[in-house]
Amino acid sequence: MTDYKNLIKDSFNAVVEDLNYDQAMVDRYFSQNYRQYVDGKELDYEGFCRHMKVQKQTLKNISIDFKTIVQENHIVFTHHIVSITTPEGRSAMIQVIAEFHIQDDKIAYCNELTHLISGDQRERDLGSRQ
Repeated sequence: MTDYKNLIKDSFNAVVEDLNYDQAMVDRYFSQNYRQYVDGKELDYEGFCRHMKVQKQTLKNISIDFKTIVQENHIVFTHHIVSITTPEGRSAMIQVIAEFHIQDDKIAYCNELTHLISGDQRERDLGSRQ
């Protein structure tokens, strides 16, 4: 069985934590058929790309701390903490529970719930901001 836990970690490092938007990195890790469900909102591939671009424009720093990551076949579950700082100096910590489905060695589906642990309520939509 392929270890997709590293695919998830690598994708977060290359696509989410790097504040420079790189379409080639998005294409490397995410399927063109990608669907993401975040706190009741749905993003398709193009919506996800917009989300990543906006996130990079509105953040000064973002880091991911994986607390738990578990794989069963082509499905990976994570419990991770997202820590951010905005250019204005606001900071926030967001807890995320996520389910990822892998197809053809790319992330094709994500369903996540987010919870603002600390920080300004303006950062509550970080998981789906466009």
